[in-house]
Amino acid sequence: MSSAYLASLPFTDAIQISDTVIEDRFGVQHGTAEWYEELDQHFKWLLQYRISPYFCKWADGMRVLTYTCPWPADHPKSDEYFSDPRLAAYAVPYSKVISSNVVEKDYLQKQVEILRTKSHWRKAYFYLWDEPLNFEQYDSLRNMASAIHAYAPDARILTTYYTGPNDAPLAPTPFEAFVKVPSFLRPHTQIYCTSEWVLGNREDLVKDIIAELQPENGEEWWTYVCMGPSDPHPNWHLGMRGTQHRAVMWRVWKEGGTGFLYWGANCYEKATAASAEIRFRHGLPPGDGVLYYPGEVFSKSHQPVASLRLERLLSGLQDFEYLKLYASKYGREESISLLERTGVYFGPERYTVEHMPVDVMRGQIFNACRS
Repeated sequence: MSSAYLASLPFTDAIQISDTVIEDRFGVQHGTAEWYEELDQHFKWLLQYRISPYFCKWADGMRVLTYTCPWPADHPKSDEYFSDPRLAAYAVPYSKVISSNVVEKDYLQKQVEILRTKSHWRKAYFYLWDEPLNFEQYDSLRNMASAIHAYAPDARILTTYYTGPNDAPLAPTPFEAFVKVPSFLRPHTQIYCTSEWVLGNREDLVKDIIAELQPENGEEWWTYVCMGPSDPHPNWHLGMRGTQHRAVMWRVWKEGGTGFLYWGANCYEKATAASAEIRFRHGLPPGDGVLYYPGEVFSKSHQPVASLRLERLLSGLQDFEYLKLYASKYGREESISLLERTGVYFGPERYTVEHMPVDVMRGQIFNACRS
């Protein structure tokens, strides 16, 4: 993607908040006034970390119901949420978040018709399916996208994936099939969100992915981490170095992504008391899916408590903004050269373990851009 195209797009860091975890832990019933209050607090609290939060409910076959605002599009809260300048992107639900007498099809059409009249519609996206695996799932995703595009041809559909359909090979090798997913999903997806796990340390493969995209038609490339990649690659697992957490965003900058998605900020094991001990989910690397904790675990406060990893994520996003500012004046290639010249980041297995090089890089950017 060209430097001009990248510079024209606001970077999005979209992170999921599990509404069911909130319902269970805080004892609030879905759709009640207390439920809205809890979701509202969590949404507003995460905004301060330069994150674009979205709530999520999981269904069969990795289908997801994602929504940034629990209120419908014609509610005043909707404009309040979506017009917030701190919010870079918002998820529009494909179906009803709260049960009502409105027919699903009519609900979707009404929401889209209202949102398309707003200036913040450019931030909207639909996230319908997480990591489709076979032709049936890919086909269901395409059908859902077609229904949305019937009402809004300019709607953006986001799809996460780490493989093509396993029962309908798109190419001779798994990675070639992975690269060919955009041609298989087009025009039913506009934001192609791929796993960093698949890439390993092969940065050269990024060029193959980007070459398949059509930015002139509004297509974007986002990435994500989850259970993988593991050490020494950048991720947000517990026990990783501070610069390793921070390097998640350095990697995104160097590879040229326009967005990043993370599957969970509060996805700990089920508990039915706010003060219950936090337990990471069985079978996942420690810390995976958890970036903050309920305040009640530590004190009488109801204010969430940020993990060190969330603080380092914020630092990484600030580094990203520094680099974007530098690139706006001196070009993207020069910004990557600076990243390497200061010893901050060379690749997913080669980055600084000390913070001094980061301070040096920031200082050089400040001095170069303050005039």
